[in-house]
Amino acid sequence: MLRFEVREADQAALPAIDLDDRVVVIGSGPGARIRLPASAAKAEQVRIEAGAWAGAANVDGVQGVGGPIGAGVTLEIGTYRVHVAPAPAGAAATPPQRTESLARELVRSMLGAGAAPTLEVEHGPVIGAKRVLAPPESVLVIGRGDEATWVILDSDLSKAHAEIRRGWDGVRIIDLESKNGIKLDGASVRDALVHDGALIELGKTRIRFRDPAERHLRGESRVHAERVRRESSAGPPAAMPPAARPNALVFYGALAIMLLALAGLAWVLAT
Repeated sequence: MLRFEVREADQAALPAIDLDDRVVVIGSGPGARIRLPASAAKAEQVRIEAGAWAGAANVDGVQGVGGPIGAGVTLEIGTYRVHVAPAPAGAAATPPQRTESLARELVRSMLGAGAAPTLEVEHGPVIGAKRVLAPPESVLVIGRGDEATWVILDSDLSKAHAEIRRGWDGVRIIDLESKNGIKLDGASVRDALVHDGALIELGKTRIRFRDPAERHLRGESRVHAERVRRESSAGPPAAMPPAARPNALVFYGALAIMLLALAGLAWVLAT
């Protein structure tokens, strides 16, 4: 089993990931086990197998194409550092949701302001109200009582109705023994992961969850950006040259001459 620690240059490392996969890919593609932003890595930047790595990365500032993992090696990929070493004895394999969550955290700094996950009320007494979730580990309690950190005056809510927990394993919603329960995308839940676009129903209140980083990793942001780039590079439709523009006076003048000619022809035929 190998332990992976990922960090951005000059930043603290994210929580370690322990993997017992026979092959581990580091890159930006959906098949990568260690997912980095596309701005820094190819879809498959580095491949680790049988105690060795192969691909394109710097090691101690020197460009390399592969080598043994040994007691540990730090791969420099763009502005990211991936330290790979044997996992400590007794370490348990990290669940997939942890690696997915860490991938989202890695792209937030690249996306800049507005990249944090948010909750926005779409229906209920405070429609339009919005909350930005604090970095992991953080908790937001929704309810109608003073003990809630997001107070919503909905009579169908309990004083402390639900907990939104943003952790290193993703964002979860947890029912705090509420009287009317929780629905996530129409299904009743007690404790569940929440993904981008999910609809949360609490009493008469409906809340939409958005995560720009998750959307980016799905490729939606890149597709949109590419479409905007193509449209902007194409520029506005070319203007019709002046000579080709219809001239109203010329058109109506020609029409009048044609009508007079027809009238004259009809007079000649009549006489």
